[in-house]
Amino acid sequence: MPRRRAFTLMEMLLVLAILVIASAAVMPSLRGVMRTTTLRSGADLVRSELTRAHVLAMRTGRIHVVRYELNGRKLTVEPWIGDDDALESPDGQQSEVFNSAVVRGGAAQRQEKNLPEGVVFVGGDVGLETRSRQIEEAVISLGESTATWSRPIFFYPDGSTSDAYVVVGDDRKLGIRLDLRGLTGTVKVGDVQTLDALSR
Repeated sequence: MPRRRAFTLMEMLLVLAILVIASAAVMPSLRGVMRTTTLRSGADLVRSELTRAHVLAMRTGRIHVVRYELNGRKLTVEPWIGDDDALESPDGQQSEVFNSAVVRGGAAQRQEKNLPEGVVFVGGDVGLETRSRQIEEAVISLGESTATWSRPIFFYPDGSTSDAYVVVGDDRKLGIRLDLRGLTGTVKVGDVQTLDALSR
């Protein structure tokens, strides 16, 4: 009966060492890919919420406001409750501006989303328009501190919006810029870049 040749202990340890070294070399790049995917997921969430606010404004016939927490993960979408609501109210009372609880219909008006863990709102800006100036002042005076929250982005029932951009980033100093086109309300999602490159 012929003898079967087996692996020696030394050969098995050598193969095991090669596998450990190879996995150690590949792990950082896999971790980087996973974190980039999380960053892209955060940018996609922002894009979908901006698009949703755009559609809600046209469907309901009411201005919708989007704000996000600077250096935080929260984003809010809610309708603008303005002076003309007093005309619709049975008692003639004007509802509170930027009401985050409930409006006469009883449904919750403010909707809040969070970016994925490890992704935050790094910055952004909104183009100031004449028609939004008064509303913006009211939103800021009744809303959260402007030190922690962005300027409001307005979506109008006619399908237009504020010209704006938003940057989301992570702790690796990488980010993605989203540009909102005011005339059409379309959102363009950029590529992953360093935050230094995005700030230029």
